[in-house]
Amino acid sequence: MTDDATRNHRVGIIAGGGDLPRLLVTACRARGALPFVLALEGHANEATVADADHAWVRLGALGEAFRLLKNAGVGEVVFAGAIRRPSLATLRPDARGAAFIARIGGKALGDDGLLRAVAAEFTREGMILRGAHELLADILAREGTYGSLSPSPEDAADIARGVEVARGLGALDVGQGAVVQQGIVLAVEAVEGTDAMLGRCGALRRDGAGGVLVKVCKPNQDRRLDLPTIGVETVEAAAAASLRGIAIEAGAALVLDADAVGARADALGLFVVGLAANRSAPLVYLVAGEPSGDVLGARLMRALKERTNGLVRFAGVGGESMAEEGLVSLFPQSDIAVMGLAEVVPKIPTVLKRVRAVADDVIAKKPAVVVTIDSLGFNGRVAKALIARKNRIPRVHYVAPMVWVWKPGRAKKIAKIFDHLMCLLAFEPPYFTPHGLPTTHVGHSVIEGGAGKGDGAAFRTRHGIDPAATVLCLLPGSRANEVSRMLPILRDAADILRARHPDLAVVIPTVATVADLVCGETANWKRPPHIVRGEAERWDAFAAADAAMATSGTVALELAQARVPFVIGYRGSPISAWLARRMISIKYATLLNHISNEMIVPEFLQEACTPKALATAVDRLLCDSDVRATFLGKTGAALAELVGPFASPSGEAADVVLRLAGIPVAPPVVAPHIERD
Repeated sequence: MTDDATRNHRVGIIAGGGDLPRLLVTACRARGALPFVLALEGHANEATVADADHAWVRLGALGEAFRLLKNAGVGEVVFAGAIRRPSLATLRPDARGAAFIARIGGKALGDDGLLRAVAAEFTREGMILRGAHELLADILAREGTYGSLSPSPEDAADIARGVEVARGLGALDVGQGAVVQQGIVLAVEAVEGTDAMLGRCGALRRDGAGGVLVKVCKPNQDRRLDLPTIGVETVEAAAAASLRGIAIEAGAALVLDADAVGARADALGLFVVGLAANRSAPLVYLVAGEPSGDVLGARLMRALKERTNGLVRFAGVGGESMAEEGLVSLFPQSDIAVMGLAEVVPKIPTVLKRVRAVADDVIAKKPAVVVTIDSLGFNGRVAKALIARKNRIPRVHYVAPMVWVWKPGRAKKIAKIFDHLMCLLAFEPPYFTPHGLPTTHVGHSVIEGGAGKGDGAAFRTRHGIDPAATVLCLLPGSRANEVSRMLPILRDAADILRARHPDLAVVIPTVATVADLVCGETANWKRPPHIVRGEAERWDAFAAADAAMATSGTVALELAQARVPFVIGYRGSPISAWLARRMISIKYATLLNHISNEMIVPEFLQEACTPKALATAVDRLLCDSDVRATFLGKTGAALAELVGPFASPSGEAADVVLRLAGIPVAPPVVAPHIERD
């Protein structure tokens, strides 16, 4: 978390047990931020909140929690401290909590699944989620020993066994830790937590040297929400269980007060070591230049982790979705999320600097493969920079450049800078394979999103929108230049529609790269829109929508999947438009129209993109049932033709990446065998 971030938003600390919440309070104050602690009853310590602005709330009172956070002006949230997972009988949820439980049902059986569902609720409320390690940079476990003692060769064997078992548990979303003695698994962590697991190890230990506690991060864990954590209390509990030491995963665990942990370990005769075990895991380097690529990248990362049982590492550039999967971006994605000649020119120095930074990072990190995602303007330069440095790491590009839109001859140039191309559309490979570029159709991952699975009724209730009101979604784009140009046009179009539909409620789903800009641009609107962010809230907004106005791109496919009638409007700079008219070789800007070879989605581009034209087209979709039915039927058929036959396009893409990188696919994970006396 940057200093600017902590100054611009009040930080909310969702506090469970242990010392981590207290350390975060101190860190926030040191950075000039005023923290607000939401202490969970029965979990947080009184001492944590004694001198901090705080409130107490029970775990099931989700609605009350959001009310308290909003009243406190919280914009960013950090989850910190241990929480014992309650039974439904003891949870006593309020109305919002009960609705949440009913919605997730059995979809979040493990702790990580549940935490992801909880995180989605906070994102729906417009709050930014941060990891404790973003605020406490020195809290991440480092490689090497804490204190003066080191593991013996016998300890190393037990550690290796513990890592194997703990990773198996993590892949099943069960726990993060295991205790191993002389190669035998004494205990594994489940719902009771580490301290309780250690408490029962004393009675299970065998004669001879004691065992070791191993804690590793789950393969699919959202690292903002729950990393394995140890502190002085963990060292004392391990000593009480007659263990020889503790092993944690460097860079993927938290150590509270490292100096105190090392000193206490020495005093009790235990080793504590940060493992570089995952360093031997292959590194996949990914570069996603804009939010749509960020979503693709996150899905690819998830598929890679699933196919390797988590034995894969990531580095590169991405946005908030890839951060959820564990990527620490080399720099903010917004630095390179720009499109159009006139728009790019002012950012050329920044873009070129970032190209060099990525190339330098790839050379330094030596990944098994480099995967660039869409954004050819930036990623093509990265590929050329690597070639210029005679780097031989395989270069895979994900999302074929639309040479069929611009100039098919560009395919020959693209073939010279990449080793493999992964296409979303079935008709694309023949443009590239004649030029010697191996190309694989992997399918369009829009089918893996939740665009057709939102809860519109819950969205309306959450945002105070009448069930009978007309809801209009505005989607002004994911780049700052798009938003600045399109929002005034969309605002005026919405005002025209409101004269015809007085009950009109406007919703703007947005993304991290432009969220602040959208809020600023709409602050003075006569009727403030509902601004939401995050995937879950986006899908709920689509489910609630009666119609939408959007810029062209992936959002068109998402709206079609959600069965929302929509129109496309786009106005670029005059210079970019002049060039585009001379270079584009297709009739339609929208992929659905291109596939259908007819204007099934109304398009209003450049001078034709006026508030009146957009409003008139949307009004027809709202009021004429025949027009609406025809639109939904034709866009549904076009979407089905586009997405391809694959059940998991990200899985198909992961298979290509693993093959080119020479990374083996791991066998399916089964529950680890636990030895018993």
